Amino acid sequence: MPVKKWVFGAFILVFAATAATSVCQNEPAEASKPVMRFDSAYIADYTGELTTRLFLLYQNATFFLNPAGDNIPKIVYRPNVNIRTGIAGFWKWFGLGLSIDNPFYKTDQAAYGKTTTLDLRVNAFGRSVAGELFMQQYRGYYILTPEKPGGSHYKLPDMRTFSIGFSGYWIVHANRFSIRAAFIQNEVQRRSAGSIIVRPSFLYYKIFSGHGIIPQALADTFGIPAVKQLVSGRFYSIGISPGYAYTLVFLKNLYLTAALFPGIALQFSSFDNVTGRQSGYAWNVQLSGRFAVGYNSEKWFLGGSIQTGFNEVPVQVNNALFSYDIAQFRFWGGMRFNMFRKKHRTSPLK
Repeated sequence: MPVKKWVFGAFILVFAATAATSVCQNEPAEASKPVMRFDSAYIADYTGELTTRLFLLYQNATFFLNPAGDNIPKIVYRPNVNIRTGIAGFWKWFGLGLSIDNPFYKTDQAAYGKTTTLDLRVNAFGRSVAGELFMQQYRGYYILTPEKPGGSHYKLPDMRTFSIGFSGYWIVHANRFSIRAAFIQNEVQRRSAGSIIVRPSFLYYKIFSGHGIIPQALADTFGIPAVKQLVSGRFYSIGISPGYAYTLVFLKNLYLTAALFPGIALQFSSFDNVTGRQSGYAWNVQLSGRFAVGYNSEKWFLGGSIQTGFNEVPVQVNNALFSYDIAQFRFWGGMRFNMFRKKHRTSPLK
């Protein structure tokens, strides 16, 4: 099932609208324009300053396959990924970051194989509307469980996954709760507060392996029939998740944020095996979360966050359960620079 042009067109339009809304929320107030107000007792705004940070990022694109049968265990696939080191900057509504493999941490390619990755992200964080756009590609996986009889791992160097998606956030009580303070630090949450958050999302995900997703040696060991051997699959998911986020502020500058998003998604799937191509659609229940903890003061900040469930796409294929998820762990430290402030000239003495 090819990617529909209207799907990507709608996807880009939604993100563009989110970015445009975010820009409007950060423009200077004019007499002819309404301004988004917030309670300064709860939120300190530093979006006019350049917020910079260094970070460590670990991202694990794991997926699972549960072949039908009582004697067949769940198969867990993982890429052999490294901890990445990066730098990021935020000004107004726009954020941009760059990361590279950490030279001080090496993965064991002999045991787990080699994985090449591509990860691009753009975000637009307004006060009441925010959006995140991502594109990810992985080539080279290994099977964490089950292991080979000798304890080593099955490796799939030609397995490839590609995903592109969008997640938006509408913060209902943005006058007292700041999503920016928790995750990009160009604001500070001065007092504890929470908000209902509505999150629409879209995801396209593709997986391919020329030799089959289940290695033949593994299929022979557990008696997996050839009809259940998937070669490729494509998934489209459109969902809506009304959730809630809360930031607890303590000891003045320390904070803890938790956000949960239960929701539903309509998923279209198409997959290939020896019998040909099959497709279908289903409604799925989803649950995702974001958590952050840190120190956030007027000039500098540090902290960490966990994001999970962002790419869940469970689907029933040939009575076998398939699901994909990315767990992201990020640690950061940074400072703000008031380099964009306009300098006022003093009038000469008359």
